[in-house]
Amino acid sequence: MKKFLLTSAAVLGIAGTASAADLRVAAPIVAPVPLFSWTGCYIGGHVGYGKGQTSDRVTFDDVNVVGDDPEYHFANIFNNKGGVYGLQGGCNYQAGMFVAGLEGDYSWSNLNASFSFSDPVEDAPAVDSATFNSKIRNLASIRGRFGIAADRALVYATLGWGWADFRYSYVLNDSGLVNAASYSKNADGIVYGAGVNYAVTDWLILRAEYLHYAVGKDFNLVPVPEIGPAIGDRAGIQSIDVVRVGADWKFNWWGAPVARY
Repeated sequence: MKKFLLTSAAVLGIAGTASAADLRVAAPIVAPVPLFSWTGCYIGGHVGYGKGQTSDRVTFDDVNVVGDDPEYHFANIFNNKGGVYGLQGGCNYQAGMFVAGLEGDYSWSNLNASFSFSDPVEDAPAVDSATFNSKIRNLASIRGRFGIAADRALVYATLGWGWADFRYSYVLNDSGLVNAASYSKNADGIVYGAGVNYAVTDWLILRAEYLHYAVGKDFNLVPVPEIGPAIGDRAGIQSIDVVRVGADWKFNWWGAPVARY
């Protein structure tokens, strides 16, 4: 009997040791961590800074000199600068590491520039003067986006159509005879750039972006005899560069994220 009990204890001890060893080497069960999916739609806002290039060519006559060539010829290059802010929205579709999408935006802007000139008239108390103002007030674009994603980071290039609201005005004072006019013109063309997005959460995405608007357009100024402008005088907008940052709210997802182990 004593021998039987000793044998049973030995067998149970060996079995217990084996069970403990099995528990020690068993791998823990780890749930897969999902990758972020860029597929879905979003809306958001942005703020930034813009620089534009505009120009004019204006002939300023002199009513005191009859029959001679116009006295003043202006060819101004304006460097418009100012802030921008606005809204954007779009949708993306992700296939593997590649992301394609479409985005539209509208920005309120205040890119201003001006130039003033004065010249005393010989033998007279009057002064010839001129003031020119150039403004880029609003911007908009519709663009395709093509990028590469690394989980929550997305780097992309963008290309599409852009629009700008260009406003120009002048005041010409020729020895007390004044001509003033203002114009509001729309200009459009290609817009392209690049940017980066980062998903802080599944719904909050931060962004930084650069855009170049190639919206070159000139228009004729209405000629005014004796004072100016002359026939063929023009003003126009050439291009705009914008750097902006913002945030998007991703409000839906199409398909489940890819599991990562």
